[in-house]
Amino acid sequence: MESLPSRQCSQHTFGTVAHISKPRTTIYLLLQAPGQMMAKQDGKEPRRWKDRLPQNLGAPRHPGASSEARRRRGAKAVRLCSVSLEPWREKRAPTVRYAAGCGRRGVGRNYSPRGRGRGGHVVRGPGNKERAWAAGAERRRLSSSVWDFVSSSMASPKKKLQGLVAATITPMTEHGEINFSVIGQYVDYLVEVQGVKNIFVNGTTGEGLSLSISERCQVAEEWVTKGRNKLDQIVIHVGALSLKESQELAQHAAKIGADGIAVIAPFFLKPWNKDNLINFLKEVAAAAPALPFYYYHIPALTGVKIRAEELLDGIQDKIPTFQGLKFSDTDLLDFGQCVDQNHQRQFAFLFGVDEQLLSALVMGATGAVGSTYNYLGRKTNQMLEAFERKDFSSALNHQFCIQRFINFVVKLGFGVSQTKAIMTLVSGIPMGPPRLPLQKASREFTDNAKAKLKSLDVLSFTDLKDGNLEAC
Repeated sequence: MESLPSRQCSQHTFGTVAHISKPRTTIYLLLQAPGQMMAKQDGKEPRRWKDRLPQNLGAPRHPGASSEARRRRGAKAVRLCSVSLEPWREKRAPTVRYAAGCGRRGVGRNYSPRGRGRGGHVVRGPGNKERAWAAGAERRRLSSSVWDFVSSSMASPKKKLQGLVAATITPMTEHGEINFSVIGQYVDYLVEVQGVKNIFVNGTTGEGLSLSISERCQVAEEWVTKGRNKLDQIVIHVGALSLKESQELAQHAAKIGADGIAVIAPFFLKPWNKDNLINFLKEVAAAAPALPFYYYHIPALTGVKIRAEELLDGIQDKIPTFQGLKFSDTDLLDFGQCVDQNHQRQFAFLFGVDEQLLSALVMGATGAVGSTYNYLGRKTNQMLEAFERKDFSSALNHQFCIQRFINFVVKLGFGVSQTKAIMTLVSGIPMGPPRLPLQKASREFTDNAKAKLKSLDVLSFTDLKDGNLEAC
């Protein structure tokens, strides 16, 4: 169940909402005044009132219980209406239909406090005060507020995810345990030194799939906590080989207040066609229906060769919370067609190959997710700024400079281990070794990378830290 902030409408409070995951459906809203609201999808309509209420609502827990039991639980009134989300994409007000006993005249002639009833009978009401609650003027205000609540509860980022997104490293101790103590310092470094205010947590660079589910939750929570009021957006990667684990991670991301979730394709028992992959992604997205959903496309690691262009065709009909993708592949034809065929949908097209970012910007990339933005964020931001002011010569020079460094370290052998070593070198924050089966970067690699950074003038001499090299 997704918990959302309570919203006030007159004397009525809208509280908890669950399973609002399809814009082309009808949901049931259970309102308690002044209490909570529960939404249930209109797939198979439950026959009994108690089937319509969540078991963990404070009051009433079982509407079929005695009136005395309901009074003890503090029940005021529970009311049922259905809201059609068909117009959601067109930003029109939804259709609000009140069930029997809950019409525009309120709970008048059809009011049945004790009857078992069908549809939307009010289970319990203290009388005239609650009858006035459903009167015409209040009904119109309620309809408007339901729309406001539902539309704001659907996955919609506070602002479009764009610009640089650092694929965060998971700091570890020499014994392979997560070093949570430096994450606050890490946040400050990204924001103040590199000018990067968006992060992608527990992805490839963060060794997410080498961590336990518990560790992934703890890492995500620490980033959200330390990044509050400092970072713009925090996207948590929740992909896993197990659908249940992915759903658990998605629910946790929503609970801690993340700004979005991303999912990689399962890569052991692989989906071999678009429909199979979308069915998997759909189930994960539905576990966190209030969060924007991003697909993490990285076929070189997953072995899932379904083209992103094909996947995006009609994806929002199946996954209404879909907001974009992290495209970590060198196939610019595929990426270009993703942009070209979906430019009216306002998706976030986040490119994931750092050394080719300028090419992706020309093709319409709205942002980038990458590991080098941890320590080359400032340089890459200079490239973005030059591109924005149409100074393409300067932008190209910045990209070439970044490419020279990446080309150099790739020839030495470059991966997560080496990224940790470089980040330690540049930031002075100990990133520690990677988790097995990856091996710690050699001192020779670190010395060579340091010399190359100095020769390219990518960083000032004072940016390079010597004190923590042993922690690489």
